Amino acid sequence: MKRHRVSLALVATLGIAAAASAASIDMDNPNRALAREGDVRIDAQLTRDTVTAGSAVSITYQIQNLSESAVAVADRVSEASYDEDNRTIVIGVGSEVPPDGNLPHMALIAPGEKRVFTASATPLLRAAAVRSTLAIVPRYVQVKVAILRDVAPYLELIRKQDARSRQRLSDKLFDQWFESNDTIVLNTIPVRYQAPAPSDIERRQGGY
Repeated sequence: MKRHRVSLALVATLGIAAAASAASIDMDNPNRALAREGDVRIDAQLTRDTVTAGSAVSITYQIQNLSESAVAVADRVSEASYDEDNRTIVIGVGSEVPPDGNLPHMALIAPGEKRVFTASATPLLRAAAVRSTLAIVPRYVQVKVAILRDVAPYLELIRKQDARSRQRLSDKLFDQWFESNDTIVLNTIPVRYQAPAPSDIERRQGGY
């Protein structure tokens, strides 16, 4: 597929580049996750190394664009799921599929640029079940980030993006999204599970 280059100057004219975020990645953290596919590198770390049923898992992640073209991420889209077989909470950042056919808010990362973002999502963990000594509780968190590599067809829409309104993608752009999208999966990070305190009803029924 033909790639369209987007220069750093063009990205700057869009006013997308943001000031440095207060969030940062601790590169000395032994539990930092990372992955590199092609010329895009992603590092991520957890805000906390414990997880609890009903609580959000928060991450800080950095995207480093080493390519000659801009890439983009739907920085306000995140979700969490739990894989019981692997005892792994998966935090998905970005948009593999445009929600409702609309363009999500996109953050551009210019060639040679690093940008740091934060995200959080709450996995569905059954609080009562994971209190059991036989429960399959989470042991790992894995981060995956969906990157839009070919941003040229979407630049006009990104330039006009507004938090108060959503922009509908044409059928062509919707289909092209899947060709331009690349999901980068990072290595797992070990976590400790902290069982929530039982409720009054559970104490009476279960003898806590």
